[in-house]
Amino acid sequence: MKIAFVLTALCALASANAQSLKETYKLDGQLSQPSSNTVNQILIRNGTVYLATNKGLNLSNNGGSSFQTDFGPKGPTGVSTNAIAVKGDTIVTAVSTTFEQNGTSYPQGTGLYVSTDGGGTWTHEPQSLDSLSDSTVTFGHNVLKALPITTEINNITYSLAFYAGYLYAANFAGGLRRSADLGRTWHRVVLPPDYLNYINADSTYSFQLSPIAGNITTETNYNHEAFSLYADGDSALYVGTADGIDKTTDNGFSWHKFNHQNEGSPMSGNFVVSINAQNYGSVHNIWAATVNANDPTEVPALSYTSDGGASWHYILAGHFFHSVAFQDSIVYGASDDGLFRTPDLGQTSEVVTNVLDTATNQQILSPAFYAVAAEGDSVWAGSGDGTAIGIDNGGGFQLSKWNVLRTFVPVDNQNLTYFYPNPFSPRLDVGRIHFSVTSANGRVTIRIYDFSMHVIRTLLQNAQRMTGENDAVWNGLDDGGRMVDNGVYFYSVSVNNGNPLWGKILVVR
Repeated sequence: MKIAFVLTALCALASANAQSLKETYKLDGQLSQPSSNTVNQILIRNGTVYLATNKGLNLSNNGGSSFQTDFGPKGPTGVSTNAIAVKGDTIVTAVSTTFEQNGTSYPQGTGLYVSTDGGGTWTHEPQSLDSLSDSTVTFGHNVLKALPITTEINNITYSLAFYAGYLYAANFAGGLRRSADLGRTWHRVVLPPDYLNYINADSTYSFQLSPIAGNITTETNYNHEAFSLYADGDSALYVGTADGIDKTTDNGFSWHKFNHQNEGSPMSGNFVVSINAQNYGSVHNIWAATVNANDPTEVPALSYTSDGGASWHYILAGHFFHSVAFQDSIVYGASDDGLFRTPDLGQTSEVVTNVLDTATNQQILSPAFYAVAAEGDSVWAGSGDGTAIGIDNGGGFQLSKWNVLRTFVPVDNQNLTYFYPNPFSPRLDVGRIHFSVTSANGRVTIRIYDFSMHVIRTLLQNAQRMTGENDAVWNGLDDGGRMVDNGVYFYSVSVNNGNPLWGKILVVR
């Protein structure tokens, strides 16, 4: 009976808290933090920072002090955003969702949001699809058999780029496509098949435009699965696929493919996650986050070329990189194993695996970083646990000057608390109990209880915490260091020995 009462009270408290907190979450489309802790891409253009997050596009014009996150019901607000391209006042974002069928989740592309006035107004264009009759494609005088992509499932746009008057989109299932009208209509772009390293529209071919063999096409070409794009001005377009990098200097009339199997100095692997360019002095390097695909001799690393692709080199082998950025000669790589920094093409390097904001005591504890961008001495790094801004004046990161941006609903007073993310998977997530301290030198005690209300973990015992919003991290372990089982758990937060606040945690391992 006591347990039933506690459950009822806690559920009611959680429901009331959620309703009251939701009302304070946004103010005129501005947040002091990004709208999500998961960042897929960071783009910096003319002092404006664009974040593609799991909960919409975020835009900051003041170095991260605040973000525009609400672009109205017709804009990229609150939707999972995978890619961004910016040219002048034109902003294009690619978005997606998940499709559930028989207990299995599938990624589903849901099109583009396009603004031509710097984010003031938006239009939505659906994901590019073919009809069943689109079973051929023209390349020069060739009419090639092509696999029509008729579904949004697995048809995700992972990268966007403006090149030579077109908007290009790299789609996993849909291949490379380009649009002359900002996504209203699309045309499929022919890339070399896996067994050819060069094609041009003047030659005769019989290959198929087909990422996978099926009823219509008989070829499986990993080079037709597109993941990343980089436009080197209007001089060249680089396309990363599951079989290397394709380069055109004539808007798709001809293509040259580079991969791990090419003669000479190859890149490390054929699965190309992202591409970027490094420019300083007379140096112009094209870099790619390259991952092992089908060849057992491939390895994950950062690959680069200083001669437009004729020869390649790679550094920091053994790490899965997602993104690469630069400050003059310094290379930053966002990887599953941390944020790497090397000033000398990998001869020496340092890695950041967690970040502490000494001003707010907020930490990024996950070692995986998915996005990185740099401008001046500021380095932005996005993870699944928040966004970090570091300062590098050329001698390395200044550890005392990290700024951690973490999304949370502010509680503003000592009468509210919540746990996030909830449900919580200890093997995948960093769990946090959020609370507020309103008095100076607040002493905080936090305990976690099982379903029978036995204390299984004391996180804090009369510990001093700073005034304002605070987090206490729980890793899913009890006081004996054992991982807890699936189920419902409760926690209490007491500030200065006051009446405890209660919250609920659903653990799903």
